[in-house]
Order: sequence, then structure tokens, then C-alpha cells
Amino acid sequence: MADEEDLIVDLTKDEVDEKKQTERDDEVKAQQSPAQADKPPPVPGPSQQLPHVPSPPLAPNVALSDLERQVGAERQARARTVADNRRLAQERDQAVAFAQEAERRGVSTFELFTEHQIASAQEQMDALTARQESAYNDGDWKTVSEINRRMSHLGGQLATLEDRKNVAAQERQRLLAQQQYQQQYQQQLAQQQAQQQALAQRQQQQRPQLPTDPLERAIYGRTEATKQFLRKHPELIRRDGSLMRGAIEAHEKALDAGHAVDTDGYFQFIEGSIARPVNGARVDGGYAAPVARGNVMPTSSGVRADGTFVMTPHMRQLAEEQGVTPQEWAKNYVRLLKEGRMTPIT
Repeated sequence: MADEEDLIVDLTKDEVDEKKQTERDDEVKAQQSPAQADKPPPVPGPSQQLPHVPSPPLAPNVALSDLERQVGAERQARARTVADNRRLAQERDQAVAFAQEAERRGVSTFELFTEHQIASAQEQMDALTARQESAYNDGDWKTVSEINRRMSHLGGQLATLEDRKNVAAQERQRLLAQQQYQQQYQQQLAQQQAQQQALAQRQQQQRPQLPTDPLERAIYGRTEATKQFLRKHPELIRRDGSLMRGAIEAHEKALDAGHAVDTDGYFQFIEGSIARPVNGARVDGGYAAPVARGNVMPTSSGVRADGTFVMTPHMRQLAEEQGVTPQEWAKNYVRLLKEGRMTPIT
């Protein structure tokens, strides 16, 4: 049977095939030009993707070193953050203490800061002086020259700081004086207002109360003769206690006519002036009583039995001055005599 027969294998066949393939490749290379033979393989373009080659795993010691480096960097960053926070807190506390000290001493923070700078510069100057003396003793002239240069520069800084301190002190004193002046001005103003209010209250308390009655208010503070005249002629007084315009005009006309105040002629002239009616109303704005009708008048008033009235030249002159007819003036005159509101005119 074929399956049970022995198989003979040529072990040298692969070597012979490989040798033949090598000879054929050499012949192809020999036929190609030298430039084509040395040409490198083509570079893959952008559209071509390179095969993903996984990175080899790190060695345990390398991975541990990398982890330790990351942990150390994180610790350093955290330490820097803590240090920055601590520094900020210290600066804040120093600023608060600085402001409290300035308030306690009654100076500005700028003055206190300048004082600290001056004190620091003085300490540096003292240290440089000691070093200068030592350098003189040692004969180190180079060091002496360097110290002299630094001391000169430091002296200029001290002078500048002293000027700043003086300017700040003057400004503080100016502001303090301005505040004191404003406070004094406000106090004086408040005192003046209080005094004015107190004076107004005293005047209000001392001021006599005016009467509520119009007649009494009108005669308040006047002479006795004027009081009697106004009581006799209440129609000359308004409801608020002021005098009618006609009464004031009659007063001015009496003065123009040469009558002295509070004389009989003065009052008679005013009575004659206020007796002038115009269409049933007085020219002073008040209302006059209607013209009396009829002739029921006592003979003592100047009315005759036949109802006529004799007007003297002075009466006619008064009627002409008042701009009314003699008849109207006589009727009003008789009516006022009847009412007892004026005295007879002679």
C-alpha cells in the first residue's frame, strides 16, 4: 500500500532554492542602473498611515523613578503655595500692626514707613562707619573707597527720606488744622442757630397777643383820639382789623389840606371825605348805607320843615372836593348825623 511505503525527503532542496533565488536577485540588480540600485525605499505620504508600533513597557525601576519625580514636583508646588500663603498672612498682619501703631502715635502710615526707612538707613550707616574704621586700621584703602561711595549714596537717601518725612508731617498738620477749623465752624454755626431759635422763641413769648376783634385790633397801639374816632366809625375797618383804603386816602388828603393829626379839623375833614358815596358804595371799597329817602330828620340836623337843607360854603367845598353833587353830599351828611357817626360841620 502507498501509505505504508517509505518517503524519501531531500534536505538540501531548501538551500538549493535559496541559492537559486539569490543568484536571480543578483542578476536583476546587475541589469538595473546604479542610481536605481541605490535608490532608498519610498517615504509614505500623509494619506498613508504608518503601522502602530506599541512602545515597549518601562522597566520597573524607571517607572518608579518617574512616579517619585511627579510626587516630588507636586510636593514642591504644594510647599510653594503654603509658603506664599504664609508670606501673605505675615504681610497682612504686619500691615495691620503698622496701621495700629500709626494710629496710636497719631501719625500717618507714610510717616511711620519713612521713619522705619530712616532707622534702617541709620543702622546701615553705623555699620559702614564701623567697617570704615576697621579698613583704615588695616590699611585697606580699596575697601575704604568703596565704603565712602556707599556712605555718600546712603547719605543722599537719608536726606531724601528726611524731606519726605517733613513734608508728610506738614501735610498732616495742615489737614488736622483744616478739620479743627471745620469743626469749630460747625460748632459756631450750631450755636448761632440755637441762639437765633432761642431769640425767636423769646420774642414770640414776649410779643403781646393781638385782639381777635377787628375793631380792637385796628385801634391797638393808637392814640386815644384815634381810638375814639375809629370806635365812632367802625365802617372804616376791615374784617382783619386793617383800615379801609378810603380811610387811608382821607388821612393823606387831610395832611395835604394842612390838618394836623388828631385835631378836630383833621377828624372833621376825614368825616367829610368818608361821607362821599359813589352809586351807593364808598370809594374806600366798603359798602355805604343807601341814601336816605324822605325828610324825617330833626331840625337840629340842619333840615328845615319843608325838607330843605342849608349847605355852608365849607360844605359845598367839601362836596366839590369829593366829586359828588350837593344833594347827595347833604343826604349822606344828614344820615351820618342821625346815626351819630359824625359831629356837625360848622
